[in-house]
Amino acid sequence: MKTPPFHRSRHGFTLVELLVVVTIIGILAGLVISQAPKLMQQSRELEVRNVIVSLQTGIRNYQTEYNRFPMDSSQSSSSGSEDADPILTNQSNLLIETLMGPAAAQASGSSSSGSSGSGVNLNPKGIEFVTFKMAKNGLNGLVGAQSPFSLVDMWGSPFYVQFDTNLDRKMENPDLQNQDPKISQNAVSPPPQFLPTDVLIYSIGKDKIPMTGDDIVSWRN
Repeated sequence: MKTPPFHRSRHGFTLVELLVVVTIIGILAGLVISQAPKLMQQSRELEVRNVIVSLQTGIRNYQTEYNRFPMDSSQSSSSGSEDADPILTNQSNLLIETLMGPAAAQASGSSSSGSSGSGVNLNPKGIEFVTFKMAKNGLNGLVGAQSPFSLVDMWGSPFYVQFDTNLDRKMENPDLQNQDPKISQNAVSPPPQFLPTDVLIYSIGKDKIPMTGDDIVSWRN
C-alpha cells in the first residue's frame, strides 16, 4: 500500500498579493494626506466657534446679573438709531477682564479686575462669568503678561463684539457687507437685513480680513 504524498500547507503571501496590499495602503494614505489640511482647518474653526459660544454665554450671564452690557459709557455711544461700532477683545477695553472677574486677577497676579480707566468697576460683585486659557505663541487664548488682556483666535486676531446699544433687539446683519457673494448675495437663502439679537460676535478668520467668506460668526451655523 502506497503512502499518500505529503502536502505542506502554504504559508505567507505571494508577490502579487503583497503588491495589492501595498497599493491599497498607498491609496488610503494618499486620501488621508489629501484631507489632512481640510480636517485641520475644520478643527481650528470648531475651536474658534467654541470660544465664541463661551464669550457669548459669559455676556448673557453678565446681562442677567447686571441688566446691562459689559461695557462702559465711552464704548456704548451710538449714532441716532444705529448701534455702536463693534469693539475688539484687545487691550483697548476691559471686556474680557470684566467677564472673567477673579479669574482675570489670578491670571495677571493682581488683586482686582474689571475697572475702567475712569475707575468704574464693571463687575463690582466679582463674579466669574467665563474663563479663557492663556494663548500659546500668541494664538488661541489670552495674550498679555497682565491685565488688560487680549483674547485672540487661532490666527492671533482679536474677536469683534457688537452690542445692541439702542436696545431695539434688532441688529443690522453684517453678512450684507460680506465680500463673498455666496454670503451677501445668496439667492437660495438671502441674508436678512436685521438679526433679532442684542449681541454679535465674530472672528475674521484665517485670512485676517473682516467681512470675507472665512469669517467665523455667532449668527450662522
